[in-house]
Amino acid sequence: MTNITEIAKIANVSRTTVSRVLNHHPYVKPEKRDAVLKAMKELNYVPNFNAINLSKGKTNVLGVIVPKINHPFFSKLIAGLGEECNKHNYSLLVHQTNNDLDQELDFFNRLKYKLIDGLILGSCISPPDTLDEISKFGKIVSCEASESKQVASIFINHESGIKMAIDHLRIQGHQSIGLCIGNPKSGVGISRKKSFFHFQKEYGLQWSDNWYFDEQYTIEDGIEIAKLFLNGSSRPTAMVVGSDYVAAGIIYEAKKQGLRIPEDLAVLGFDNQPISKIIELSTIHQPIKELGQTAANLLYNLINNKEVPNINKLELQFIKRKST
Repeated sequence: MTNITEIAKIANVSRTTVSRVLNHHPYVKPEKRDAVLKAMKELNYVPNFNAINLSKGKTNVLGVIVPKINHPFFSKLIAGLGEECNKHNYSLLVHQTNNDLDQELDFFNRLKYKLIDGLILGSCISPPDTLDEISKFGKIVSCEASESKQVASIFINHESGIKMAIDHLRIQGHQSIGLCIGNPKSGVGISRKKSFFHFQKEYGLQWSDNWYFDEQYTIEDGIEIAKLFLNGSSRPTAMVVGSDYVAAGIIYEAKKQGLRIPEDLAVLGFDNQPISKIIELSTIHQPIKELGQTAANLLYNLINNKEVPNINKLELQFIKRKST
């Protein structure tokens, strides 16, 4: 394998000069730089970027963990992250965890062993003490509210979103409201569930345990849970659903069973994905792309030793359509 000693010999320069050319050092005479580049081409030399990055102490790569890459929320989040990474000349390394704790811990080692310059938590189930420990090895930004005092967070105010949803449905006359969320162990899932049952008790709403569903992510999931609660002994008159796609599945199955939307069943989603406009779904708009952009900029500033607020919050917007 070609090394810099061979390049230096053919180019008739020192090893130091070759190293400077490889590291884009500005103070190299043009004729020497040209000689080194010519020798590299002759020898088909490919630089070992791991070694170069190690010498520089940085990789220009940011890592992000998400449960599902193909989930509409995380796809848009990644798009926002990638857009800002490009502006700062960083690459984005995406790792899908499938909500597996071992997968999270494995990827954390990339920060520990300096294979990435910083880490973004798109959604995380690791406990706060684990995040406190891994934060000793590099900068971390969470896209969820975090109990770790060592991790900066930029998150969406999900409590306000749940309140918007319940208040709207109550105004429409609903007292029997069900809840469907995604991952109950994530920061978002915990916040939504806790907020929903807080307001359910505060407002004295009717409740049945058969009206609660979690780990639901797709249109197909929505169809299946609709079959369950629509064919039960009692059913809610409205559903708050943590995903527009799951909500779409519920509406599809409800109409298939002859129910009118919203007269017999009102359905309210989250995210304001394109499908919500097509099926005229009332939903809570989340600034997902802005969330990703802000997270990337926060991490970039932290890596460059700039002060940033430890807690950053984005607000939601209620969008009324024909499903409620």
